[in-house]
Amino acid sequence: MVTILLLMTMLATGEPFTWEVPGDVENGETFSLTITCSEPGCTGITTGNINLSSGLVYRGSSSSTSISTISTPSGRQLSQVLVYQLNFTATGSGIQYIGPLNIALGSVGTYTLDEIPVSVTGAASVPGSSGEIVSSSDLVWLEGELRDPGGRIYPGTRIFLDYYIYAKVTVENVTYWWGAPELGVIRNVETIPDSNWEIPSKRNDVSRSKLAVVEMTPAAAGSLYAPLFTADVTGQEYDRWGKVYQWTVENEPIVLPVYPFPENPPSQWDSTLLDSVTVSVEQLPSPPGQGGELSFRITCLGPGNIYMEEPPELSICGNSCILPSGSGSTLNKKWWDYILEPEETGCHVLGPDTLVWLDRVECEYREIVIEPCSLDVSVIPRPDREIELQDEDEGVSSKVWLFAVGAAVLVLASVLGTAARRKDKRLSSVTDAEDLDELLSGLESELSLLLSGKREYLGYEELDELLDLKDVDTLLARRLLRFWKDLELGISDKDSTGTGFTRIKTTAEELVAELKEEVTKGKN
Repeated sequence: MVTILLLMTMLATGEPFTWEVPGDVENGETFSLTITCSEPGCTGITTGNINLSSGLVYRGSSSSTSISTISTPSGRQLSQVLVYQLNFTATGSGIQYIGPLNIALGSVGTYTLDEIPVSVTGAASVPGSSGEIVSSSDLVWLEGELRDPGGRIYPGTRIFLDYYIYAKVTVENVTYWWGAPELGVIRNVETIPDSNWEIPSKRNDVSRSKLAVVEMTPAAAGSLYAPLFTADVTGQEYDRWGKVYQWTVENEPIVLPVYPFPENPPSQWDSTLLDSVTVSVEQLPSPPGQGGELSFRITCLGPGNIYMEEPPELSICGNSCILPSGSGSTLNKKWWDYILEPEETGCHVLGPDTLVWLDRVECEYREIVIEPCSLDVSVIPRPDREIELQDEDEGVSSKVWLFAVGAAVLVLASVLGTAARRKDKRLSSVTDAEDLDELLSGLESELSLLLSGKREYLGYEELDELLDLKDVDTLLARRLLRFWKDLELGISDKDSTGTGFTRIKTTAEELVAELKEEVTKGKN
């Protein structure tokens, strides 16, 4: 309905903000002058007296702040983007002007914008006609709805509000804006086009469309006034003067009670607000190809995990480096994986630490102890020794000593090679295995020989490919792969001996026998 012919955007030289406004609007249209600033010292955007030409009407302002956290090697850094909108309605044709404007950017400074021209096209509104904008209507209205906060609202609690436009008539266009909250800060505003009209149940004569989702945080205890939304709504029907129906509506004020923090908070409390939650730290198997490090996972369980955007910080004893390696979440669980790489010998300890928070459901302070994980690092000393060779005049010549040492090395290599061949031969069968390491080695040897015709390295992925290549029965293939994975995970359990090991070994022998029968059957 409205065509914007020109978009004016300026990044003023030396001015830490940008602004934009449509250069061409239609008579009766509501539009915005948007000012954006991302300077770290900008705590807010305000303007002084607003000078306008006679063909423009000031309709109010709205503001929002988007805050994000970035993790860097030097720590966490906060970045923010502040957006401030001035809303106007065009009521006269021709070139109209906004400004000059004085713009204050908190502690950053105050700047001046010169006059901004806006071209208004179309005939002027007829006073007294149904095309005039009225303050309220039974046909169109705005409502704001608070999502369940999950407990009492304290300063710092994240709350969400949904704003809807309701109508009993067909709506052509909706233009809306909002004001700043009282006693609160807007963290983010998700604006939604007014094209998602739906008919709520049991109200078939009314349709609604969601306009925005506001995420905000109370700044202090008291009565929090949520942002007040105002909208210009244009219908599809015309009155007898040929003008479309228009309304200006706003939602009823939303007042939320914000409770003060309970008295006597623990000294360790850092204003963390959570529902019920448990946090644990566990050691994980080291990633393939890694060595000398500790892989661990921080797990958060309970409904409070939705507020934990970052894991709790753990204290470290020892000169170490922590590297993130992954994260994930489910309905009631979040986890973060890390690798601790030591830079020196000794004991490296994560934790123990204490997490303290205010439970918003029970309205009392809670704490849990995060148990520690430790890694002992030691190296085998390798002292440098000098070999002094005697001169020929002092007894046995150096050549004789070199020959003797070389011969000894050859003899030792021969003995070790023979032992290794015996070891390989002994481990080439599952039947000869005496522990889990030997059982996995024997299983690798027998499966490789059955599936590829030769003894060679075999891992989980290679086994999966060979089973698929040989077209082995699906159920048998799954049993073999599952047993292989369980065996790999069980190698770290050095206590798997006796009855438990005998049972695992028997299972391996049975699986090898079944595979041998399957492969023989396939050849026939």
